[in-house]
Amino acid sequence: MGGFLVYNAEGRSLVIDANIGERFSFYCPKEECETEIVIEGVIRHATFDEFVRVRDHIIEQNKEFKVLRDVLPKEPVIFEGTVNGKKVKLPVEKLDEAAKRFINKYLTK
Repeated sequence: MGGFLVYNAEGRSLVIDANIGERFSFYCPKEECETEIVIEGVIRHATFDEFVRVRDHIIEQNKEFKVLRDVLPKEPVIFEGTVNGKKVKLPVEKLDEAAKRFINKYLTK
C-alpha cells in the first residue's frame, strides 16, 4: 500500500493508504474531520493533461486549494469514485512527493 493525499474531499485534504488501481473505502468520523466523510473508489494513473484538468476544476470550486497550482507530479494520479455518495474526480498526490515539495518549499533555502 502507498500513502496518498486526496485533495478537496468535502473541502479536506485526507491521507489515504491505498494501492493504485484497486478499489478502497475510507471513513473519517465527524470527530476527526468536522463532518463525516465516506470515500469509495479508486486511485488511478492519469495523463498529465487529465490531472491538470481535474486539479484546475477543484481550484475553481474551492479557492483554498489554489496552492495546488504548484503540484506537478512525476506520476500523475487522480481519485475517481464517490465522496459521501457524490461522484467525483479529485487530484491526488503521492505522500512522498508532497513531503519533498513541502521540504523544498519551506525548509531549504
